[in-house]
Amino acid sequence: MMKIVKEEIEKNEILIFTKKGCGYCDKSLHLLNSLNLKYKKIELKGVVSSDNVETIEFILHSLTGQRTVPNIFIRGKHMGGCTELFELYNNKQLFVTLGYSNCGYCNKLQSRETICDCLHTIKYTDEWGKDL
Repeated sequence: MMKIVKEEIEKNEILIFTKKGCGYCDKSLHLLNSLNLKYKKIELKGVVSSDNVETIEFILHSLTGQRTVPNIFIRGKHMGGCTELFELYNNKQLFVTLGYSNCGYCNKLQSRETICDCLHTIKYTDEWGKDL
């Protein structure tokens, strides 16, 4: 089961473990939906069979030290819960964490694409300003 959970964490850009009826989970999902971000939701005590819920909760706790939901992973890294997600968003770090870049011409946020909607090339540079 540990292998399956780790694979899910690694293969999904955003992975969120939730429980039905959790207000913090709903708030987190609402934020992700309002930003049109794609994510995978694994609902404990809803979709996951009851035999596996305690096992997954134990695995998540052993991986993260967090016992509560939502339990959010972005690009394979544990981000925390609802509070941490909103901190990332409010500090304008959520899209940076997801690997987005601003177009140098129109300043529109783009996700890993080389041509912006304004038809200008998005240039990625290293810390010295050299194009990658």
